[in-house]
Amino acid sequence: MLRTAVAVLALGAVAAAQCSTLTATTSTAGLTLALTGASPLSIAVAVIGETAGTTSIPVGTTTLDLGLVMPFTPFPIGFTGPTGDASTLIRIPRNLPLTNLLGQGVAISFGSIPSQNLSFCTSNVVSFTVGG
Repeated sequence: MLRTAVAVLALGAVAAAQCSTLTATTSTAGLTLALTGASPLSIAVAVIGETAGTTSIPVGTTTLDLGLVMPFTPFPIGFTGPTGDASTLIRIPRNLPLTNLLGQGVAISFGSIPSQNLSFCTSNVVSFTVGG
């Protein structure tokens, strides 16, 4: 019970700062990751791992705060369009063992010259199952 409460509080803390939404949909074709409402014309990445929690990564003068604990793997989604949406299909091998994972979307934006500020737009943390 306490472990569940801690996980809910950790996810709630990340969700309060989120500015986009990640959805994960599995099908016979594979896993579709869709990031919506992110910063327009940004680089979209999904961070995929097994454990919810908090990881803060200092990047220059800013910090990227994630709702996953290391280890995790960044997976490129693509570039967001003018509406801040991007998606990709990941083919999952049929013989992969059943695996429960978590994912969080991150949109990476660069400011205009001369400042070229770096900013992050994070999403909610979603759970999904692949393989089996």
